[in-house]
Amino acid sequence: MNFQGYIRLLLDNGEKQYADFSQKVANSEYTVIGVRIPLLRKIIKANYRDETLQLTDFELGKYLEVDFSYFAIGLLRCKTVDEQLVFVQRNMKFAKSWAITDMIASYLKKITFEQYWPYFLSNCTNEYVYVRRFAYVFGLKFYRDQRILGVLQYIQKDEDYMVYMGQAWLLATVAICYPDAVYQFLKSGVADHLKRKTISKIKESFRIDDKTKKRFVALR
Repeated sequence: MNFQGYIRLLLDNGEKQYADFSQKVANSEYTVIGVRIPLLRKIIKANYRDETLQLTDFELGKYLEVDFSYFAIGLLRCKTVDEQLVFVQRNMKFAKSWAITDMIASYLKKITFEQYWPYFLSNCTNEYVYVRRFAYVFGLKFYRDQRILGVLQYIQKDEDYMVYMGQAWLLATVAICYPDAVYQFLKSGVADHLKRKTISKIKESFRIDDKTKKRFVALR
């Protein structure tokens, strides 16, 4: 199947009502076709080995499902984690939605902290919004690893909503295992919008007890 055939397949499986709903939450300039995520994943799995479906033929920047497919297929075709990291490094600048940064992690092979950390350091202040976001949400895999606390010294004030949401998500998740460290970080004078969003996410967490939540809420 070539790229044009792949687009037709996606368009044939789109649902208008689902597309209208998803368009509102995608928070990007993409057009959403409306292929439900489980079905999209099945389509990707069924076609990623097809050598006639060339990534170089993909027309990026128009359809969310096309760009998501591009990243998923590219990652699935990589044989090693190092190859996947090179692919992400080269291509994440083309991402234009949290749906890509937050969902492609499931296509990454088992990665070590030693492999993640250089990627984070290289990209946490990148000029591209979704590159910066991915540097943080990628770290969610290591929230139990005490070394993830190293991100605290690199978190800088970022006015872009997509980025500081990613920072807050990581901080709130790290707080599950290391609440004192995150508490002291928020207390140290971080940007108000990051503090508020992190505390909000901590309040929503089912893995943090009420006593700890109240302690964080008192920081507001």
